[in-house]
Amino acid sequence: MSNIHIIYNGTSHDLSLEDLITEQNRSELGIYNNEEPRSENLTADQIKRALANHFDVSLDEFNELTVDFHKNGNITVRPNASFGKS
Repeated sequence: MSNIHIIYNGTSHDLSLEDLITEQNRSELGIYNNEEPRSENLTADQIKRALANHFDVSLDEFNELTVDFHKNGNITVRPNASFGKS
C-alpha cells in the first residue's frame, strides 16, 4: 500500500493512496482500469487533482507544490524548495 505525505497549508497529512483515489473519482482522474491504484502508474497532475478533491479546494491550491515519487511507492507532496539567498 502506497502512502502520501502532504504538507498543505502549513499542516502535514498522511493519506493512503487507496483512500485518496476512490471508485467515485477514478474516471475524473483518467483512471479507467479496475486495478488498485499504484503510484508508479500515476502522474503528478492526477495526484494533485485527487488531493484537490479530497480537501474540497480548487486545483490551483496545488500549483506551487512539488510531487515526489519514491522508489518504495510512497509519494510526498510539498512546497517547492528554494535554495540560496533571496
